[in-house]
Formats: sequence, C-alpha cells, structure tokens
Amino acid sequence: MLYKQLFVEWKRACTVKNVLMWTTIVLLLPTVRFCMISEGYQFYQPVEVFQETISAIIPLLFPVLVILIYLPSFVQEQRNHFITYTRMRIPLNTYLLSKGLINAFLTGFVLFLLIFLPFLFIMYVEPRLGIIYYTPIDEKTHIPATTFSSFLSYGDFTYGLIYALWVSINGVVYSTIAFMLLLTLSHPFVALSFPFVFYHIVNFVTGILNVPMFSPLSTIFPFNIEVQSLWTVLVPFTFLLIIFIGIFVFLVRNQKEWMI
Repeated sequence: MLYKQLFVEWKRACTVKNVLMWTTIVLLLPTVRFCMISEGYQFYQPVEVFQETISAIIPLLFPVLVILIYLPSFVQEQRNHFITYTRMRIPLNTYLLSKGLINAFLTGFVLFLLIFLPFLFIMYVEPRLGIIYYTPIDEKTHIPATTFSSFLSYGDFTYGLIYALWVSINGVVYSTIAFMLLLTLSHPFVALSFPFVFYHIVNFVTGILNVPMFSPLSTIFPFNIEVQSLWTVLVPFTFLLIIFIGIFVFLVRNQKEWMI
C-alpha cells in the first residue's frame, strides 16, 4: 500500500510547474553566482571557485528553498480539505507518511543537485573551458582551508559528494520539521516560517555570543569562517534533531488534533 501511494505522490509532485521550478533552483542560482565571481576574484584552485560559487546567494536562500521545493503543494491540499476525502480510500497514516517521504526525498535530491552539479562543472569541466583565471601557486601562496577541507585528502570527488550530502541532509531535516508543524499548527505560515526563523535567529544568537562556528550558516556553508574542527558542524545539527524528535513524539501522541 505504501509503495503504491509513494508512486502516486511522486506523479502528483512531478508536474511541469514543479519540474521547471526545481530546474531553475538547481541551475540558475549557482550560475548567477558563478558569473558574479568569474572576474575580479583571485583563485588558485578550482575548489576555491566552487566554495565561492555556493556562498552568498545559496546560504541566504537555504531556509526558503527547503520549504519551497514541495511543501506549498501540501498546504494547498490542506486548504482544499483534500486529505479529508482521501482518507476514505487510504489509511491516513499511510497517506501522510508517503507525503513526508516524498517531501524528504525531493528536498534532499534537489539540494544535492544544487551543490553537486556546480561542483562537477567547476572541478572537471570549467578547467578545460578556461573561464576562470587561476593565479600560479608559489612557495609563499597560502590557500585557506575550510571545515570540510579534510575530505580533500580522500579525493576531490569524495569531498564534493560528502559535502553535497551534508547540505542535503540538513535540508531534509529542516523541511521535515516544517512538514510536521503543518500537521500540528493551525496557521500554515507559522509552520513554514520555522526553517527561516530558526536558521537566522540561531545565526544571530551565535554571533552575539561570539561563537559563530556553531551557527547554521557556518556549519552548513562553512566558507565564511576559518577552518574549524569537524565536530563543530554537529552542534546545531544535533540541536535541530532534538527539535525534530520532540515534534515527532508530540505528533504521534496527538493524532486527533492533526490539522487535516
């Protein structure tokens, strides 16, 4: 039953409008940033170009993207009371579980492509095209390391894959929390605002407390800060998981109050 419903939800989600939106997110955002840095910046290695490409615009829009990819369609179903009629044909838990899984998959997949495709282009295609001028490296050259730079010792591809998965996983958690809040809160706007509010408030608080290495911005996109120990990225992520588990437990215990 769940497998069939997942297939149904997949077909519903993959509309022409949504596919165009996902394609625009994946291709337009990094392209705009890449064009902005293609001149006037000094680079020594392609990995620096990649890090600069996914800085600024993508980190700023990250909490918006995690809810934009799928959740607006679910909100529309809530407003039209579509779920009320659907539960007569399929168990409610199966239906909502399929929605949650599709939301998680699509959010993670689109965010993964948003990071990994620019990585592949910049690391393996752009050097052949010669769009970026790379300053020759000499003995006095110092190339700043970032928090995930340690993975470069396992190869460029491994570094890009692991980092893209890290951004994707964070996006899935943020988006799933918003999805669960849509079932518990009567105001969809409040639920959809959670990723944005949490992301930017924690960034602000960690800045005030002078611990920017623990901000979501510097742990998901750690290119605006000097290299930190890898464990630092798990601090806000762990706090986010605690919120996730708390909301999930509340959701399970209060099924009669779901906003459906």
